[in-house]
Order: sequence, then C-alpha cells, then structure tokens
Amino acid sequence: MDRKKLAAIIRETRADRSQGKFARDLGVNPGTLRNWELGSSDPDLDNLKTIADATGRNLLQLIAEITGEELEALPDPKKAEDVMAIARLLNKTEQFRLIQLLVDQMGIHAGIELEED
Repeated sequence: MDRKKLAAIIRETRADRSQGKFARDLGVNPGTLRNWELGSSDPDLDNLKTIADATGRNLLQLIAEITGEELEALPDPKKAEDVMAIARLLNKTEQFRLIQLLVDQMGIHAGIELEED
C-alpha cells in the first residue's frame, strides 16, 4: 500500500474539515486519522471501506489507486476465488491481517465473540 497516496486521498477528502471532525465522521480516533495522514500506519480493511465510501469510491477503486494497479486488472469479486486474486496483491503481513478479519467476520455472523490473547 502506498501510504503517501492514501494520505493524500484522505487529506483531499477531509478538505476543510478538522481532523477531529473528519475522524468522528469516519468513526475513528483523531490520532488514528492523524497517523494515516502522516503515513505512519495503515487502516484495516473495514476502515479502508469507510474511507472509500467517504471518497465516493468503492473499495476496489481505492485499492487500485493506492496500489497503482489498473482497475481493469482487479476483478469484481463474486466468489472467494475472486477475492483471492485481490488478496494475492497484498504483502504477507496484510494477507495475515485479512485472514484475521475473515475469522472475526465469521465469528460475528455466527454470534461468537472471539477473545484476543
């Protein structure tokens, strides 16, 4: 993920709103938003979706823009294999985070609250 590109997109979307106001609009801590704008941390997948929504892009469009991939190269996911094509573009750390997010999501759907160690 190109943190500089993402930071620029976030700043452009925030426009004249304060970091605090925009952070509240996104549902995140102002310090978290500040770190994204400084490029010192990455949003998780849920927050990337929220950022995409705030920018008027869909998640695939945002990912394409911040990874430098052509949008046509990214599939419109309809099944798990399509999502895997996108997941292969992530580095190993992000792939493991994706797995954790999927496990968490499955727990939510099953009504199970998973505990962190």
